[in-house]
Amino acid sequence: MHQPFIKRTTYLSLCCGSLVFLPQLALADHSSQGPAPTIMSTVEVTADRLSEFADNNPGMVEVMGRTEIESRNMLSVEEALNGMGGVEVKQSTGVGSRISIRGSGKSGGVLVLLNGRPLNSNQFGSVDLAGIPVETIESITVFKPPVPVWLGSGATDGAISIVTKGIRGNGASPKSHVTKLRGAVGSYGTVEASASHQMQLESGSSVMASATGKHRDGKRANKDLDSGNFTLHWDGDITDTQQFEINGRYYTSDSGSPGPVDNPTPNARQSYEKISFDSRLSGLVGSNGDYTLNLYGDTIELEDKSESGLVSTLNDDKIGLKAEYNWNDDQDRWAIRTSGLIENDDLDHTLSGEHNRITAGLGMQADRKWDDWTLTAGVRGDRVTGFDFNPGVSAGIHHVLGGGWVMKANIGHSVNIPSFGQLYQPSHGSIDQVRGNPDLDKEKILSMDGGLEYSYGKTARLQMTLFRSETNDPILYQRDAITRIYSPVNGGSAWRHGIELNGKYAFNDNLRLEANLILQDSEVEDTGNEMTYTPTVKGKLTLLSTLSQTKTRLETSLRYTGKQYSEMENLEDQRLDDYITLDCKAIQPFTLAGMQAEWFVNINNLFDTGYSIHYGYPDEGVRFMTGVNLTF
Repeated sequence: MHQPFIKRTTYLSLCCGSLVFLPQLALADHSSQGPAPTIMSTVEVTADRLSEFADNNPGMVEVMGRTEIESRNMLSVEEALNGMGGVEVKQSTGVGSRISIRGSGKSGGVLVLLNGRPLNSNQFGSVDLAGIPVETIESITVFKPPVPVWLGSGATDGAISIVTKGIRGNGASPKSHVTKLRGAVGSYGTVEASASHQMQLESGSSVMASATGKHRDGKRANKDLDSGNFTLHWDGDITDTQQFEINGRYYTSDSGSPGPVDNPTPNARQSYEKISFDSRLSGLVGSNGDYTLNLYGDTIELEDKSESGLVSTLNDDKIGLKAEYNWNDDQDRWAIRTSGLIENDDLDHTLSGEHNRITAGLGMQADRKWDDWTLTAGVRGDRVTGFDFNPGVSAGIHHVLGGGWVMKANIGHSVNIPSFGQLYQPSHGSIDQVRGNPDLDKEKILSMDGGLEYSYGKTARLQMTLFRSETNDPILYQRDAITRIYSPVNGGSAWRHGIELNGKYAFNDNLRLEANLILQDSEVEDTGNEMTYTPTVKGKLTLLSTLSQTKTRLETSLRYTGKQYSEMENLEDQRLDDYITLDCKAIQPFTLAGMQAEWFVNINNLFDTGYSIHYGYPDEGVRFMTGVNLTF
C-alpha cells in the first residue's frame, strides 16, 4: 500500500504547520517578559471536568481512572471498557471494535472522543481502539444514552471520552521520569511487548513516548494478527494560564480475514496503517471560563485482498478543528458549555471511487442549579455533505433526595449518519461478506431514561435505570440466502426498552463486588421481530480482592448473555444461543533489582464455553496470557 507521496506530504505539512501557528496565536497577547511559567494546576480543560459533570448532572455515566486501570492491570483500552458496567467491546472481523452500551446491538452509534476530538468520524466508520496505548490513559468516561449534545454528533447509542496525560498530569509521582516495560506470552502463539517513558523537562514541560508490538495466531486458519503502534506526546505551558500539547500516533496491522464458518475465506488478508496527529491549546478565560482548541488529523491506508485474489485499497484523509468553551458564574449556579466543529474527510476507494464529506456543527448546553436540583438543556445542529442539516436536543434533571439518594432523568433526540462502509463498500476485512447500500437514509433516534441512584460513601453504590429508544429508519442488515452476502437496509421503525441495574459494594479495603444486569425487549415494528444482536438478558458479576499477606490482586468476572439473532428476519438457524463465561486474573507485585514489578496471569473463558459473538464467528475458547510489568 502506497499513498501518493505528494498527498501525504501535504497532509503532514498541515499538521506540522499547526505546531507553529497555534502557539503563536496563544502568545500574541503575551509577548512581554514575565515570570517563568508555572504548572497549570488550576486549569481545568473540558475533558478534565467530565468527572465533575458526571457527579452533578443528570447523565448516567461510568468513570474509570488511571489508578484503577493500573491496579487491575488492564492490557488494552478494550479490556478497560469491558471492565465497566453496561459496556461491552468485541473485536470486529476486520479493523476496529464493536462497542455495545447498555445492551444495544447496533453497529455504530457510539461517539468515541480522544482528548475531546472524535475518533470515529472517518467515513468508513471504524473505531480502532487498539491504536491507543493503555499506558497513556488518564481516564475513561462512558456516557449512556441519551448523551448531552454538546459532546458532539454521532452519539445515538452512547459516548466514550478517553483522556490521556503526560507525567505532568500525574501529581502522585514525584519522579522526573518514569519508564514502564511489559512483556507477555499466551495461547495461540500470542507474544506482546510494550514500553513507555515519561520525562519532565527542566522547563516544566513533559514528553512521553510509547511503543507496542503484538503477534497472535488464531484458533481458526487465517486468523493471525501482527500489529504495532508508536505514540509521542509533548505538553508545556505557554503562559501561567495556557497550555499547549501535541500528540502523534502511528498504528499498523496485518491480519487474516477468515470469514464465517459457512462462507470461509482462508486466503483473504487485510493490512492497515494509520497516522494521527492532535494538537490542543487550553487555558482560562477570566476567572470563570476555560477553553480548548483542537486541531487534528488522520491519514489511513487500508488494503483488502479478497478470496478471489481481487485487491482493493482505501485511502482516508481527515483534518478537523474543534473548539470548546465552558463558563460558570461566581455562585456556581449557571454553567454554559459550548462546542463547535468543522471537519473535512476525503476518501478514495478502488471499488467506489472518490468521496468527500464535510461536517460542520455547533452545540450548546446550559445547566442551572438550585440547591438540590440541577436542570440541563442542550441544542445542536450539524450540516453533513449529502445529509443536509441534522438537529439534536437533550435535556435532563438531577435531584438530590437526601440520605445518599439521587434521582436522574434525561431525554434526547439525535441523528445517526450512515458511514461510507454502509453506503458503498466496507473495507473492514469483509470485502467477501458485506456490500454497501448508497440509498440508505439517516437514522432518527429518540432516547430517554430515568432512574434512582444510592451512594453510601465509598462503600456502596446502587443504580436502577429505566430506558427506552425509538428509531425511525433504523439501519438493519439482511443476508442473501444464495450469495451469503450481508447488505444494510432501512427499516420503518424500531424500539428498544428495558431496565439496567448497577451495583458496587466494598466489603472492606481488600474485597469489592461489582454487578451489572440489563433486561430489555426490542422490536422492528414492520416485521414484529427482535432487533439484531440485542439479547433480552445481559449480566456481569465481578469480584475483586487483595490478599493482605502477599498483596496478590485477584479478579473474577462471570458474564451471561441471552439468546440473540444475527438476522433481521430472526432466522432460527442463525440464532446465537445464550452463554456464560468466566474470566480470571491474578497480579502479584514484587521487587526486581530495585524496580517495581508485577507478574500477571489472565485466563479468558476458563470453562471453554462454545459460543459466537457474531453468526459464524465462534469464540476461540479458553485462552491465557502471562507476563511481567516493570516500572522504574
